[in-house]
Amino acid sequence: MGRFGAQYINGTFYHDLHPVAGKLLIGLSEYVSGHNGSFTYTSGAEYPPHINYVFQRASMAVIGSLIVPFAYRTCRFLGFGRAAATMGASFVLLDNALCVLSRFILLDPILFCFIAMALMGYAGFARHRHQAFSAVWWRWLAFTGLSLGLAISTKWIGAFVVALVGLCTIEELAILYSDRKTSVLTQIKHWIARVVCLICIPLLVYLISFQIHFALLRSRGTGDYKMPSQFQSLQRNNVVSRQPHDVAIGSQITIRSHLPGFGLIYANETHRFPDNADELVAAGMPGKQANNWWEIVSGAAKKGNDTPSVRFIADGDILLLRHVGTKRYLRTGNAKPHNQGWDRRVVAAGNTTAPSAWDFWRVHIVDDVSPRPSGRLYAVTTRIQLTNKISGCLLTATPAQLP
Repeated sequence: MGRFGAQYINGTFYHDLHPVAGKLLIGLSEYVSGHNGSFTYTSGAEYPPHINYVFQRASMAVIGSLIVPFAYRTCRFLGFGRAAATMGASFVLLDNALCVLSRFILLDPILFCFIAMALMGYAGFARHRHQAFSAVWWRWLAFTGLSLGLAISTKWIGAFVVALVGLCTIEELAILYSDRKTSVLTQIKHWIARVVCLICIPLLVYLISFQIHFALLRSRGTGDYKMPSQFQSLQRNNVVSRQPHDVAIGSQITIRSHLPGFGLIYANETHRFPDNADELVAAGMPGKQANNWWEIVSGAAKKGNDTPSVRFIADGDILLLRHVGTKRYLRTGNAKPHNQGWDRRVVAAGNTTAPSAWDFWRVHIVDDVSPRPSGRLYAVTTRIQLTNKISGCLLTATPAQLP
């Protein structure tokens, strides 16, 4: 996890499965220890002299050690005596797994600390449940919500403690509902208090953690290809931010579906359809590679006296898309997709000298988020539909995967 902290320091964007609050704390410990972000914690690499890994591991150990007093306070709130609470805290203190995990730069000690905070907070809230709407009652309820937000913002496994507190809250509200002495107005207040503290506060903590995450990671990194092109255009040192905004005949472009996770349309000489070896697979592929590039070719008939000039793509234009690497055109036809019994197959086929009538596509501009004149195709900001001139079918993406 040390490499994520280093990326916060040097500002390079990354993409990871887990939420970001725990990694932000790791980055903070590295920053305080004097790390400049140059070392990325490659597996098996030797620590350079400027890396104070003792401080970084000590900070994780301190966070892990906080679980012990939290366990003691939780036991006390649940009605345990001092001796029993001390015994319970001792069990946590002497737990071998916690001792080992807290020695390393991992998300687990941070997650366990926030889970312990949430359990202590709800136990404290339950201890003062008869002092409804008092200052101490609000304090423990808000503290529980803050802890739940930190837990779910560290790892998705933190959702289990959210579910636990949620079930306890539902039981408590059900008991209030069955109590005839409790007025409807009081019950509404209880509902509002729990919605604000146990739903709104965790959600706010989660959103703030990502706001800090995106504010720190402003430069191109290893995970930017998983983000939309509009996001990439805002990053420093990204090729998307340096490219021309206008799209014209002869431009080389990449094509991405507006659906998340589809990736860029690619083709290569290796991936061919088993029932027609002359047709190359044209499909979505996550990540950027040389096989993603397509050249826009005019679909209008050429005249003998035409002079070369820049012609921008407008709504309704007819064009061909020629794959830069294989020199084949994006084509459809009557054949069905390989793994579906409906729609039409999209392939890369033909050659530069003999395009087929199935290679022509009509551009329809759906919308554009830029302030530039409408009716023109712009990179990154314009959403379009491509309609095959012969079949009238739209070029679409599906989540189906090829075998």
